[in-house]
Amino acid sequence: MEKRKVHMHIEGVPNPLARKFVLENGILVDQPYEFTSLSEASNSPLAKRLLMIRYVERVMLNRNYVTVVKTEKGPAWEEVLFDLKVQIQQHLEEDMPILYYGADAVNHQNSDEIVIEIITKLLDSKIRPAAQEDGGDIVFDSYKGGVLNLRMHGACYLCPYATQTIQKGVEPVIKSLVPEVKQVVARENRVG
Repeated sequence: MEKRKVHMHIEGVPNPLARKFVLENGILVDQPYEFTSLSEASNSPLAKRLLMIRYVERVMLNRNYVTVVKTEKGPAWEEVLFDLKVQIQQHLEEDMPILYYGADAVNHQNSDEIVIEIITKLLDSKIRPAAQEDGGDIVFDSYKGGVLNLRMHGACYLCPYATQTIQKGVEPVIKSLVPEVKQVVARENRVG
């Protein structure tokens, strides 16, 4: 049997602590999954493999890419990029599982309320594709009293440009199309 050949390239993203490893010939998962600890990664052998590396802080799997966020005090990217790429490629070329059935996806809360439905459609069509392009994701958390709470994942998590992205990019777009929204806030991600 011929070994699967994985073609992959690495992209820089606005967050200096994150890199996006893009699979050029295949799909990894059908929706985003983010892991911040070994216990969370118990349903993802690929994420677990990466989180076992001492400087890896977070792993997000999305359609055709893996975003790795390293610790601030970890080694420079130039020192570890090749090794991370090899780890991901080996895992995929050996046809090891990426995700076990029953893993929980990044929580996208939905509601029957019309405002929330409009917000989530807007996020999916205008906001999330741009964040995913940079190796992250911006997902709906909650909406109440005119305040929209979002969560940053992957490369967007702790990105030095996150506040600017929300205030100058996301908030004006959402407020102009959904007048019920008075404020957009990036909430701290829940861990565990």
